[in-house]
Amino acid sequence: MDEVIWIHLKINKMAGCEHYVRKCSFLAPCCGKIYPCRFCHDNAEKTHELERKSIQQIKCNQCDKLQAVVSHCTECGIKFGFYFCETCRLYDDRDKGQFHCDLCGVCRVGGQENFFHCLRCDMCYPNSIKRSHVCIEQSSRADCPICMEGLHTSPVPCQVLRCGHLLHQTCFQACLKSQLRL
Repeated sequence: MDEVIWIHLKINKMAGCEHYVRKCSFLAPCCGKIYPCRFCHDNAEKTHELERKSIQQIKCNQCDKLQAVVSHCTECGIKFGFYFCETCRLYDDRDKGQFHCDLCGVCRVGGQENFFHCLRCDMCYPNSIKRSHVCIEQSSRADCPICMEGLHTSPVPCQVLRCGHLLHQTCFQACLKSQLRL
């Protein structure tokens, strides 16, 4: 095999997927298949979703060693990601200011110092809206009213409306572009 092609394949294998840059993949216990991330799994498997906390084994993308959920490969020693959260089974080589919120039960991005957790809403919000924030009981546990997909664990940031309701920022932007009134 041409050396340039081999290097390109090796780099892509190490990169992860379109959702995350990481050096490992997951063994999905629900179907016994290897996927780069839960979103790739859910896009491919139409009959079920991967519960991230159920993942018990990962595969090193460098040496193919199947192992428990750890930060570094037990075989070759490679670090699977700049950020690692054992609770969420999250690995990411891009620094996005990731942090785990025990109250939300998930990892968030943007730097923990820039957010506060509202116990009533059950969600982390930017510090910039702390004084004007309108609480709605467990608002993040609802679906986006536009796309009907979950808000709480979505990788898409939420737009907080003045009334306190949430929707995906991408859905909010689409509504603005279509001049739909919210």
